Amino acid sequence: MTGKIEGKDGAELIKKIYELGFEVGLKNHSEIGWVLREYNDLISKALNLGIKSPDSYYADGKVKGKASRDKTVEGPKTPEKETAPVRKVVFSEHVAEPVIQKEVSGIERRLQKPTMDELPKFVEKGSATEIPSFLEGFKQTKRK
Repeated sequence: MTGKIEGKDGAELIKKIYELGFEVGLKNHSEIGWVLREYNDLISKALNLGIKSPDSYYADGKVKGKASRDKTVEGPKTPEKETAPVRKVVFSEHVAEPVIQKEVSGIERRLQKPTMDELPKFVEKGSATEIPSFLEGFKQTKRK
């Protein structure tokens, strides 16, 4: 009777080892941290129960998990279901209104937002970037 209980426990343990390997292969977990702790715990329990080469079940699960991950990345081999019909979008022609220039007072000019063709003042060329006149070269003067 004790052999049956050990066999049942052994089968469950083999299943847990395989599932751990499958999850590591499927989700590409690192084999450090919680995976290593779980692996060592399951392997030591399996060796205590007398299961021979429990790491082979882990390796088998890992290979099959990786293969399953590769299949899902490639996509299903079956034809896809029909897609929902695409609605047509109708655009109305928009006519731009002419821009009317108004005279703007000093206060309104300060509060006014820049238009698309205006550059901000800090982008304009500063005097410090101009070439000094003495570097431009000699200018010949004409005598009358």
